[in-house]
Amino acid sequence: MDKNRIIRLSILKKRWALSPSAKTQLDHIIYLHALQSIKLKNPKKYIALYWPIENEVDTIALIHELLQQHHKVCIPYIKHDKMVFKPITSIHFEYEYWKSMRQPRIRSIVRPDDIELMVLPTIGFNKSNQRMGYGFHYYNNYLHTTKNIYTIGLSYDFQRNDEFITTSYDKMLDKVVTN
Repeated sequence: MDKNRIIRLSILKKRWALSPSAKTQLDHIIYLHALQSIKLKNPKKYIALYWPIENEVDTIALIHELLQQHHKVCIPYIKHDKMVFKPITSIHFEYEYWKSMRQPRIRSIVRPDDIELMVLPTIGFNKSNQRMGYGFHYYNNYLHTTKNIYTIGLSYDFQRNDEFITTSYDKMLDKVVTN
């Protein structure tokens, strides 16, 4: 088994070991920190967030609050091994599933140039703000299509790991928000 896979499994095990009450507390702290970190220069642009799966940092309250503040929000949609982002106007959007991920059932797609800020899930991160994801490269592939998206990773403190292996293709996060 390769080094990154071992690290990924170790971090995921810790994430799944969180009690529901501890997870709720940590998610709330991260929500407050993330809300303070989200600043747009152009209010006509989108904030791309993820719908949480696999015990990731919960973003539903953050999505709801940003929509209440009249921000434009979009979330990922994956089809044929390609990720795009689709707009949502409520946390109660019509959806379909791809694997275990909720995806908007709407037809319209948000162009990469219309996204100013992206909030990404992490499995791990290091001191240089490099992100370890699930290893499918969806976010890296997407971020290589544009240069002007500010990226924020959401993670629990215990997910920091300075030993995973990165490549020159891996995009560095502009900021990591933790508890």
